[in-house]
Amino acid sequence: MKIITYTDEYESKWDNFVQNSKNGTFMQQRKFLNYHSKEKFQDCSLMAFDTKDRIIAVIPAALKFENESSIFCSHPGASHGGIIINQSFDTAKALTLIPLLIEHCNGMGVKAIEMKMVPRIYHSWPSDEIDFSLRYFGFTPEITELATALPLKNIENYELYMEKNAIRNKNKAINSGVVVKENNDLAGYWGILESNLLKRHNSHPTHTYNEILDLRQRFPEKIKLFSAFYEKKMIAGVLVFILNNRVLNCFYICHDENFQQLRPLNLVFSALIQLGVNEGFHFLDWGISTENKGKAVNQGLFKFKEGFAGRGVLRETYRLTL
Repeated sequence: MKIITYTDEYESKWDNFVQNSKNGTFMQQRKFLNYHSKEKFQDCSLMAFDTKDRIIAVIPAALKFENESSIFCSHPGASHGGIIINQSFDTAKALTLIPLLIEHCNGMGVKAIEMKMVPRIYHSWPSDEIDFSLRYFGFTPEITELATALPLKNIENYELYMEKNAIRNKNKAINSGVVVKENNDLAGYWGILESNLLKRHNSHPTHTYNEILDLRQRFPEKIKLFSAFYEKKMIAGVLVFILNNRVLNCFYICHDENFQQLRPLNLVFSALIQLGVNEGFHFLDWGISTENKGKAVNQGLFKFKEGFAGRGVLRETYRLTL
């Protein structure tokens, strides 16, 4: 086995590998990562090859800096990066790859390695040989965040699992005349999102509006907007990332606070659950409700998502100080 630093000549082979991997999503594709300008991150992604010169793993990564020291970390331009592997990748390969990664990073002179893993609900095949090998060679969980996800397989009537209050609020939205539909009014939705974040958290979306437009052009069938309308006015919305064929990921969730009493998000989530069931997805992922790298818990947000029967999914980041 050998590892090399990624260069653009491998772009199509990299993306094809991720698409056919057992634990990847489109967030690890170069097509996604390259929406960032080359100046924004110092990319240092790696590729692993077997003795027959076939790709067996890719590691999307970049350098970040802590107190003038450099850190080799999962690419900051994605929600998670980890180590993406194919179905034939086994424990022996994992126990060979991680020492090579450590050796490579020692040669780079970085202070530490951080790997933010792809959550298990996105895996099409068990992949914990990577986690085991990281721990075996001294990595420890540095950051543990908690997302909320709902299993969609074998659910005939999802309301049997929901809390009564969530059902009541969904019905309130319906009885008030709220309707949910997929649409392309990204500008209207973005205005609600920015207002929401500013009022509630005095913050802004992680992405700019133009970045989301760019991403939708790159993945027109994978990034969809579902919104709630009242008397033809958009009052809530969720930007859904279909990261792979297993999971619907609610990326940005927002509502117009002037219409909160109509409970439009309850109806949006119910519609997404039904969509996921109908189209054969395995999970609906609402994302994390922890803050400050898992050091704070947003109890209200957890309660809201868990009202739809969602339950916890870890998002783990491993670190090794060199």
